[in-house]
Amino acid sequence: MKNFSFGLLVTILVLSGGVATLTSLLLHTSAPPPAETQVQPDVNLDARLKALREENALLRQRVNALEMRPVATQRIPAGAVSDPGFEQEVREWMASFKKDGAPAPVGLQTKVEDVLANIRQEEAAAEQQVQEQKREEWITGTMARLSPQLGLSVTQEAELRDVWIANNDRDNELARMWREGELDGQAAGELKRSNNEEHQADLQGVLSPAQYEEYNGFFENRGGRRGK
Repeated sequence: MKNFSFGLLVTILVLSGGVATLTSLLLHTSAPPPAETQVQPDVNLDARLKALREENALLRQRVNALEMRPVATQRIPAGAVSDPGFEQEVREWMASFKKDGAPAPVGLQTKVEDVLANIRQEEAAAEQQVQEQKREEWITGTMARLSPQLGLSVTQEAELRDVWIANNDRDNELARMWREGELDGQAAGELKRSNNEEHQADLQGVLSPAQYEEYNGFFENRGGRRGK
């Protein structure tokens, strides 16, 4: 009975040691690395990256132009206000392309397109601001010379100012339509004549016949087109 008990005890100890060794081995054995997911190649990736790099070169030029542009001192239209940190964000994107052979981050193309759209809006707003400033300077200077000569009243000055602005807006719209290919030469010529007829009618609605005649002579003597 004692021999049996002693043998059983030895067997239990041996088994316990084996279990402990096996447990230790399992605990210290690293798990196999997870299988990597194979990304399917995009057959159009090279073409998109090439187009993106070309657009990025244009973007870099425009960013440089924005950095060189002086800060406007006059009122800026609401549409021209850019997001704070905009230029810094663009520079960071540009730096990412300087890494040798670095792939474009996911979604960068969309982001760059958004930036390009913002830059175009900035440029359009800045150009509009410059044109409006030039127009205001022209109106102020011309009115100062024209009003005493024609004997304009305060009301006539205000109405004539509106006529000039409306005519300038029509000219700008005609130029835009021509530039974007919405009009051919014949259609552009017809619209220009129609705009001028409308402008002359507006002038005659503000000025007396004598003032209108003297008005046209004022611009003809300065080399401008009749009924500026």
